[in-house]
Amino acid sequence: MSRRNAIWLVAIVAVGVVVGWIAGLVWGLVAGGAVLVVSEVVERVARGRRRAEKHAADASDGVG
Repeated sequence: MSRRNAIWLVAIVAVGVVVGWIAGLVWGLVAGGAVLVVSEVVERVARGRRRAEKHAADASDGVG
């Protein structure tokens, strides 16, 4: 597991536990799920940027 994934996992669990403690189990699960969705969107955007940067670097090197 990468460091970035571990951080997201801790954030998802922490949000779920805190909201679950404050508002109840169902809301904790909903909040944890929402953070999971946000993490997936953020990671997909970051992965796309890294892929585009790699492609641009390869194109500028003439590797193609």
